[in-house]
Amino acid sequence: MKSGSFLKHISDDWQGCRNLSTYIFLLTLFSMLGTQKPCLAFSELTDSDKQYQQAKTYEELEKVAKNIRTLLQAKPNQPEWEWRLARSHYSLAKHTDSENLKYHHFTQCIERSSRSLVTQPDSAIGYFYRALCRGKQGEMEGIWASLEVIEPFEMDMKQALQLDPGIQHGGPLRALGNFYLELPFFLGGNLDQSVYYLEEAVRLAPDFAENHWGLARAYYAQHNFKSAKNSLLILMRLTDKIEEGEGLFDIRTQAQALMKKLASLVSDTL
Repeated sequence: MKSGSFLKHISDDWQGCRNLSTYIFLLTLFSMLGTQKPCLAFSELTDSDKQYQQAKTYEELEKVAKNIRTLLQAKPNQPEWEWRLARSHYSLAKHTDSENLKYHHFTQCIERSSRSLVTQPDSAIGYFYRALCRGKQGEMEGIWASLEVIEPFEMDMKQALQLDPGIQHGGPLRALGNFYLELPFFLGGNLDQSVYYLEEAVRLAPDFAENHWGLARAYYAQHNFKSAKNSLLILMRLTDKIEEGEGLFDIRTQAQALMKKLASLVSDTL
């Protein structure tokens, strides 16, 4: 090979490498832009998230909610804080026996999650909490109110599912699975749909005990007792160290009761 041709060959190879490097850089950049989340991503634990996770009483949850309200008063229209406040109100409703307080907190949950959707209409978790609180409030108002809530609940939860099925450990999948399990057949209940969504929730978050609890109940309703038992065994393993007073203790207790029912239906050899 002549020296001129050799140098040209090296030059062409160098230019090709530069073009390839540029291409790889741009490809990496755009892939990051497509997947990068805001500073306060759902997976990121803020101080408020840690306080929320550690809160075990109504008073502790109210303190978390108060801190978030203070932040929003100083700087309003922040969807990442609005949905956290909605979450706090949802949990506050679950931690009180007062019907008036429950209704109040569910109302606030709906309002705050709706606010998050005004400024961030693609907020999966905003749709998720609005659907949950609409459903719970509808239950409180009675059967006719529940009927009016079914469609909005389903629409919001499916929107959350479309945007991000993985939030809250497969939350939209779990909620829809439980929804189709508990809804009467004549109102749209569907055991096959329930099992499908709950199996998907387990696939996305296999270490989240509530997914296995929902799936076990759906299998039981289908008379698939072997699969129900297997799901319950996984749940019992995941909640083995849960103590009385913790959030999953009641679920573990209910799971133990269902295991006893299954004992007479499922052979010990399964």
